[in-house]
Parts: sequence; structure tokens; C-alpha cells
Amino acid sequence: MTETPNPALGQRIRAAELSAAMAEFIVAARFEDLPTQAVEAAKIFFMDTLACGVAGRGYEASDLVLAAASKWGQGDVARIIGRPGVKLPPPAAAMVNGYQMHALEWDGLHEYSVVIALGAPTAALLAEAEQRPLSGQALLTALCVAIDVAVFFGAASSSAPKFFRPAIAGQMGAVAALAVARGYDEATTLNALGLAYSHLSGTMQAHWEGSMALALQVGQAARAAHQAADLAEAGFSGPVDIIGGQFGYFTLFEEPGDVAGELGRLGNPWKMPEMAHKPFPAGRATQAVLTMLYELQAQTPFDWREVERLDVYAPSLILLLVGRPLTETMTPAYARLCLDFVAPLMLIDGKVDPLRFVLEVFADPDIASLSQKVCLIDDGNPDPNALGPQRCELTLTGGRTLSASCVHPLGAPGYPLDADGRRRKVQACGAAGKSQSQIDAFMEAAMAIDAADDISRVLDFIC
Repeated sequence: MTETPNPALGQRIRAAELSAAMAEFIVAARFEDLPTQAVEAAKIFFMDTLACGVAGRGYEASDLVLAAASKWGQGDVARIIGRPGVKLPPPAAAMVNGYQMHALEWDGLHEYSVVIALGAPTAALLAEAEQRPLSGQALLTALCVAIDVAVFFGAASSSAPKFFRPAIAGQMGAVAALAVARGYDEATTLNALGLAYSHLSGTMQAHWEGSMALALQVGQAARAAHQAADLAEAGFSGPVDIIGGQFGYFTLFEEPGDVAGELGRLGNPWKMPEMAHKPFPAGRATQAVLTMLYELQAQTPFDWREVERLDVYAPSLILLLVGRPLTETMTPAYARLCLDFVAPLMLIDGKVDPLRFVLEVFADPDIASLSQKVCLIDDGNPDPNALGPQRCELTLTGGRTLSASCVHPLGAPGYPLDADGRRRKVQACGAAGKSQSQIDAFMEAAMAIDAADDISRVLDFIC
């Protein structure tokens, strides 16, 4: 039987040049080509992400992830943050570490792409460094590439997230990081990207419900990146046209925006200096409100018992992400994404303590009373991915009103944490993870990591 030629067959990879351009960017990356600003930012955010992993060690759900992952295969190879003596096969270790890094919603993000971009790549690279020596310069190069790739998949979208970008965009960044660390050629990198795309998972439903599975999706992304890279290295092929294809990323996962333009901006400029810290252990969509309340309390002291109403005017994405009611039985993951909880917590405590995300605090009548006074209002911003600007009006007893606006929340590139602020956050992460030892030595080693032939010394401090 003679097969009839299919005229559409040649169109099945019609936009594969998009994927090829990404692979070319990944393979061409060199440490010596990174600007100093990108290298310094990469060291700072690597340190911050590791500290967040220490903090996540203190969240009881991370013990459940470890218990399950400990059953998945043999091989005492890769260490787990904050757990001396515990080793797992690299993909399993990547998953547990990735979970811990995002468990408290404290890890950094890229603002305009709405991608919490560091967890999956960092977790994947830690596991990689346990298998073969990884220099500090190789690590930093891989992280910078990972952020650019992850940001691309968020920034090129014209729609609000339906899938969980820290997982799906983060996974694509993680596999790019491994391609750099392992020195893949373009063909192997293209297959690794395609195989990682075939592993993609993680939706906003876990975010919507505040499920334990929310942070798990970041851990799964780190694990899947390892599996995809290993398959590609073994010679396994993946789909090619993963960006603009018939069933590519911008058909299935996101609505396309300026895809070609964002692809052309890979490394131009490098996105690592655009990353933002989260000074408060809560969802990014709460950070502007928390910044405004923190500053109002510092500028014009008042007692939280004076508060009669808090009106917050914010873009629709903020309402989608954190506009949820406080309940006495909510999970810690839900509470970190609940403005009705974290705003009262800031008003009462003057800070957001990660150790306060427990049932007895959720049932606190003072917090419940304040939560009823929080009103989140759509400001009409037409951008479905906008996180700001935001403004608030705090009405106090006697008719006194305090107002504030926020374009750049504390920790954003336009309002960065200084060295003291970064140290305070590392200390707070250590307290949350019940580990305060060697903080200064850890920070010193992390900030000098570009001179390290092997990054294992930094891992010694946190594992």
C-alpha cells in the first residue's frame, strides 16, 4: 500500500525556529559575558532562595514530602536543605528542596512576568552539584540563563495565569539551567526543552484552594527538569515546536503576546537584576499592601484598635490571587495568600511572622474582626498581569484617614532590600527553619561563590 503524502506534514514544525533560537541562546551563554550587575544579583538571589529553603524546612508539610520521596528509588547522592545526614536520588532531592524553597511563599520573583522563577532552577542545580562538580561561575551562569528562560514564558503571555507559572515557567528555566551546567550542545538542549515541555504540570487550582500541592508543583518542576535532562543526555528525543506549535506553550498554557519580541530579549538585558525579594512570607500579591501598612505604621504611629476600615485599590490580578476570605480552618498555604489575614497580622504585630500561620492564630478574634474591615477594590487596570500600582486608605476612629500608594513594594528592583535587610531576612528564615547556626559564614560563602571551584562548601552550611 502506498502512503498518500500529507501536505500538512511540513507544517507540523513550522515555527520550530522559535525553539531553536532559545536553544541557541542557552548554549551560547558564558560567565564572562554576564554583566557585573547580573552576577551580583545572581549571588544575592541564590543566597535568598537557599535561605527560603531553610525556612521551608520548618513547615510540617515538608516532612510529608520527604517521607513520600524517600520511597522513590535508591541512591544516597543528594542532600536535603536543613536535614543533616539525609540523602536521596537527585530527582527526588530536587523535588523536596524545591518544595521547601517555595513552601512559605517567601522566594523571589520577576515582577512583570509574574514568575516566581528561582525555586525550580535552584533546586535542580543543587541536586546536579551533588552528582558532578559544579563551579560557582557555572552555577551563576546557569541561574542567569534559567531566569531569562522562565521570564520569557511569563512575559510573552497576554493572559492572566491559569497554570502555575512558578512550576511551568520555572520548569523550563530549570531544564535550561541543567543544559548550561552539563554543557549540552544545541541538539541535546532542544531535546531537553521538548522533554521538559512534555513533563509540564501545575495549575492555579492549588493556589485557588491554598492546597499543600501549591509548593509541591515547584518541587515537581525541579524533579521533572532532571528527568528531562537525563533523558535528553541518554539520546531520547522530544517535541521540537514547543513554543509556537499547534499544541505548543502559547496554544495550550498561555495566550500569546509579543512572543517573538520577548524571545529577542533573552539576555538583552539579562533579567536577573530585575528580580525582586519578598521581605514578607506571603504571596507576592500581598507585598504592596504589606509595604504600605509597614510604612504607615512607621511614619504615623497608630494603634490597630483604631482601624475602622482598610480600602485597597489594586489591579484585577491582585483580587484573583489574594482576594479570599479568612476562615478559622484555612491551611497555612491558603493563609499566605489571604490578604484578609496577612493585613491584620501586619497591623497587629507590625510584621509578618511565618510562625504565626497556625490554627490558633487563624481563630484569633482580633484578627477576625480586623479582616472584616479589609476591602479589596478593582482599580480598573486593563493589564491582566499587572501587580500594581496599588493604593490604600486607612480610616481610623474619629474620622482620621491615612493614605499611601505603592508602585514598587519593598524588595522590588525599584525599592531593593539593602545588605542589612537581606541579612535580617536570612536570619528570619533561619528562625523559621529552627536553624540559626553559621548564618554569617553561609552569607559570606554565598556572596563569594563566583570564586569557588566547587559549590559544595555552600551546601555544607545549609544541608
